[in-house]
Amino acid sequence: MTNPENPAQPNPAPDLPALAARLRRLPGLTGKADIQAPAAAFPHQPFAALGPAAALGDDAALLPEQNGPLLLACEGLHPALVADDPWFAGWCGVLVNLSDIAAMGGTPLAVVDSLWCRDAAHGERILAGLRQASEVFGVPVVGGHTNLQSPYDALAVAVLGRASGPVLSARAARPGDHCHLLIDPAGAFRGTSLCWDAATTAQPGRLRRQLALMAELAADGCVHAAKDISMGGLVGTAAMFCEAAGCGLQLELAAIHPPQGVALEPWLTCFPSFGFLLAARPEQAPRLAERVAACGGLLLERMGTFTEERRLVLRQGGTQEAEAGEAIWRGTVPLTGFGALS
Repeated sequence: MTNPENPAQPNPAPDLPALAARLRRLPGLTGKADIQAPAAAFPHQPFAALGPAAALGDDAALLPEQNGPLLLACEGLHPALVADDPWFAGWCGVLVNLSDIAAMGGTPLAVVDSLWCRDAAHGERILAGLRQASEVFGVPVVGGHTNLQSPYDALAVAVLGRASGPVLSARAARPGDHCHLLIDPAGAFRGTSLCWDAATTAQPGRLRRQLALMAELAADGCVHAAKDISMGGLVGTAAMFCEAAGCGLQLELAAIHPPQGVALEPWLTCFPSFGFLLAARPEQAPRLAERVAACGGLLLERMGTFTEERRLVLRQGGTQEAEAGEAIWRGTVPLTGFGALS
C-alpha cells in the first residue's frame, strides 16, 4: 500500500480496531437497518417459481416474462394524507396505481414503493396499509426504498402491469362518443376528507372483480377510451380526458346521481376508491351496461357527449340559459400540457 501524498513511501498500517469502529458507524451502513421494517411487513416471496433471485432483498425485482405491452404507473401521495392518515396513505398508494393500470385495460403485476419517514412507528403504519392493499388485491410488493430517519414524511408508489388485450387510451375518445361514469357508490367519505372509501371494508373478491372489469371491457370492445378519476375528481378528470383526446365534453349534471345523503358538489370533486370515465360509441352502450351489471354493485351513468369544440361544459338543462352551460375548461388554456397528438 502506497502513500497517496508520497507514492515512494508506504502507507502506515491502519489502526484496525479504530477503522472498524468508524466503519460500523458509517451512516450508509447503519441506515440499512431501516429496511428491516419492510422486510417484516412483506415476508412473502413473490414469484417463488423463479427461484431465490425472485425473493425480496436483491437489487431489483425479478418478474416472470410477459406477453404483450407493459404498463408502468407511479403516484406520489399527498403530504397531508401521509401525515394525518398513514395507514390509509399506504393503502391508497397501492390502490391509485392499480386504478391507473386498470384505466388502460391492464392487469397489475407488482408494486414498489419509496418511503421516507421521521420515525419508525409512522413508517410501520404506512407499510401496514401497503401490505393490506397488496394482499387484498393480490398484487405483491416486490421491492422499494425505505428511510426511517428522514426530516420529512413522504410516500411514492409505482406499479408495473401488462396489457394482454386492447389498450384503453384517453386519446382515443372522439366527438360523438358517449361519456359514461363508472363508479362504486357503496361507501362513505373517510373522515372530513374528499376520499370516497368504498374499498377498505369490502370483500377482497368483490374488489378483485371490479379491478379486472376494465380489462374485460377493453377485450369485449364495448369501451375504447378511459381515464381513472384522480384527485381532481370527476370534473378535473373530465378536463384531462378532453385535453388528451383533443375534444370537448358536455356534462349533464342532472344525469349524475350521488349516493343518498351525498351532495352533488363533493361527489363531483371527490377521489373515489373505484371510479372511471369511459368513452363508448352510442351503439356500444347496451353491451357496456350488460357487462357492468354482470360485475355487480357498480353504478354506470351516461353523463355527457364528447364534442368537436374543445371545452368542458357543465349543463343543468331546463331553460334556454341553462342549456348553454358553464365552461369549466377551454382547450385554449393548457391544463396538464399533455394535449392531443397532432
